[in-house]
Amino acid sequence: MIRLAIAYMSSQWKLVTTLIIIIGLSLALPITSVKVVARYQSELKSRSLNPPLLVGARGDRFDLVLRSQFFVGELQQSLTYREFERLKRNDELVCAPLHLVHSAGQGKWPIIGTSSVYFNAQSLVVDQGQLFTEIGQCVVGADVAEYLQSISVLKSDMSSVFGFGEMLPYELQVSGVLERKGTPDDRAVFVSLETAWLLDGYGHAHRDGDNGTAVNRNSVLHGLEGAHIPQRSETDLSVIDKHLIHFHGDRSDYRISSVAVWPTTQEASALLRVDYQDDRTTQVVVPGDEFEKLMKQVVRVKDILDLVFAILLCISAVMVLVAIVQSFQLRKTDLETMRYLGCSLSKVRLLLLTEFSLVAGLAVVACLVFVMLLESVAPTLLSIV
Repeated sequence: MIRLAIAYMSSQWKLVTTLIIIIGLSLALPITSVKVVARYQSELKSRSLNPPLLVGARGDRFDLVLRSQFFVGELQQSLTYREFERLKRNDELVCAPLHLVHSAGQGKWPIIGTSSVYFNAQSLVVDQGQLFTEIGQCVVGADVAEYLQSISVLKSDMSSVFGFGEMLPYELQVSGVLERKGTPDDRAVFVSLETAWLLDGYGHAHRDGDNGTAVNRNSVLHGLEGAHIPQRSETDLSVIDKHLIHFHGDRSDYRISSVAVWPTTQEASALLRVDYQDDRTTQVVVPGDEFEKLMKQVVRVKDILDLVFAILLCISAVMVLVAIVQSFQLRKTDLETMRYLGCSLSKVRLLLLTEFSLVAGLAVVACLVFVMLLESVAPTLLSIV
């Protein structure tokens, strides 16, 4: 029976292939939707809980979470380093400053200015090399290191597309590579706050021969006494003596984007939120709460998708049923001939059942293949990290 079923299916391979694809896709789409949304929700939830609190300039709360924890989007407002100094005086708060302005790799990799506290709090471990120890060094995530391969120098991006009036991008020396964590940290470049501020233009270096790090016309140092524009600009910080790099102005006024906070007690967490409750310029955000709001929207989208998939499944069932009925009509003469040749009715039914079983089995295999393909594509479509 199997040989006869396979022979018939081979002769009608176009119809069989169409049925397999229709059934496989109809089953794969809702299965993939459930699995991808569940994984997406799990990844977002785990990331949104670490750090549990964010302090940033008052504005869009969700933008603050996206930029500070997932390193995507833009922040319209910034804090000053003075705010971080105020927070770190509280012994019940573990705080890490975040400078989230610059990028590398044509915008693919955000440059994160922070301190060693961030690595300890996020359990980030250096797999190769070491953490940055001086200005101009960086530590890269696993995805960045995979792209760079053996390249040990990473150039920062210009702050504007055209770069008119800007100094050339700085060349950052890669001092270490982080272990893969499956988080946005894998796609980030980490530098010290001093390096980030140097990219901002708060500091520069100049030495004999009137060469050093340039000050562009958009820099905070432009026109400041002692912050001259050298005739020869050095972009490779490794060739500049680090003690020649100096900063102008009050460091407490330098900008940072936000502060990641890990309270050691629930009481400290509650008191921190109360302290900033009436602050008109600064806010405390609980990323977990913003995550819950996002998940409500995701669930609504999933409900719509489920309805669409249910409609498609019904349409597919009707198409398959029509194809089967038409196949019966076309084979009616052949099946009657089998009866005349002495084949019993039960044998004919067994043949048809075998054909259906083979088509169903192949459709299940196709469904599994489609699920794997869709799951492999889903991260690039749904990822916000």
